[in-house]
Amino acid sequence: MNASEKKRLQSNIWKYALLLISNKRIFVAILGVYYLTIPDVTPKIIGIILLAGSLASFIFEIPSGYVSDKIGHKQALILSRIFVLLSTFFFLIADRIPFLILGAILLSTGQAFLSGTGSAFMHETLRGLKREHDYSTIMGKISSIGFAVPIIFMVLVPFLVSISYKVPFIIALITDLIGFLAALFLVSPSVPQEHIEEIRATNFKQVVREGYHLNFFSLALFSGIVSGTLFSVGGFRAPYQLLLGIPVIWFGVFFGIGRALASLMLAYSGKIKKAITLPSFYLFQLILYVSLIFILGTISLLWVVITTFIIINAFQWGLSRIDESYQLDTICSSKFKATLLSTASQIDQTIAAISSFGVGLLIEKVSYHYGFFYLGIIFVIILLPLYLYILMKYKSGAYTKEK
Repeated sequence: MNASEKKRLQSNIWKYALLLISNKRIFVAILGVYYLTIPDVTPKIIGIILLAGSLASFIFEIPSGYVSDKIGHKQALILSRIFVLLSTFFFLIADRIPFLILGAILLSTGQAFLSGTGSAFMHETLRGLKREHDYSTIMGKISSIGFAVPIIFMVLVPFLVSISYKVPFIIALITDLIGFLAALFLVSPSVPQEHIEEIRATNFKQVVREGYHLNFFSLALFSGIVSGTLFSVGGFRAPYQLLLGIPVIWFGVFFGIGRALASLMLAYSGKIKKAITLPSFYLFQLILYVSLIFILGTISLLWVVITTFIIINAFQWGLSRIDESYQLDTICSSKFKATLLSTASQIDQTIAAISSFGVGLLIEKVSYHYGFFYLGIIFVIILLPLYLYILMKYKSGAYTKEK
């Protein structure tokens, strides 16, 4: 690779950072409240909207990764930005429930084409630069920037809603256009022709067998359950805070604090990963999130609820690149990274769909406390045995780079 080609390939790093910045939904802090401004929207309807989005991700997650491996990662990333842009447009013009559902479906579809694919694309980029060993460090810093820059807009969003709830979506539409252009000008890493031919000749059953052989699916299941559960909790954050009498103007500030902490953790992803082991990482998540969900299910003091949501927001995203790095370490020898990584997201969306609808139903029928409390019970019943299985496999030598 000559100097010019290397420079062009290196440009993917800042372009992908720009894409991640635009990918952050600056309106997410007030989205739940925005839903409630549309006629006939209730907590149950919010659960249905979240369910529709999660089902869309479930349907498109594996196909999106498989299509990405077939047509090329860059093309899949461009499709992702188109779907996200259309999603923001439908949220912007929404004046009835079907538009909100359509916006959620398009957003989830766009995210499905990004998850796995974006990670695989950047892994290939760093491999082309002979820097794949720096993946967790570089991606941690990129993700940190992706979280840090949008915080300014997120903090301003609640102030902008005093003008109109539509203003944040107009700003998001502009940033989505920037993200689309960033994806359009990405440079595809050079891939040997035999690599492409092998992907085209391989069927999906072989991909599944490879993931099983690499002990990947236990990690994907754990991560998917954690992410899906926290998604459902976050979906009701704004309505719950509104019910407790917290002024909407503070929602962006609280959300921004969580994202700022996440950005800080992401910046040190490489160092954090070096300081811990795989089983200790997953045990920490199990203990932390079970505790936080039970706090939401038992305590309604304003400062406790606010702090709990901030911590969930911070750790959910702050640890994401470490989790992803462990998964990539496990499948480092696979040519189907996008397809395999997508399985975790598909599990994520399956859990999110079920828990979002269930929590929304419980909230409307009983209370927020019961919704969160029962979610916590199910969370620990499923994840504790799974963690013990991961621990057992780790002790037997699984999840290492040497296969």
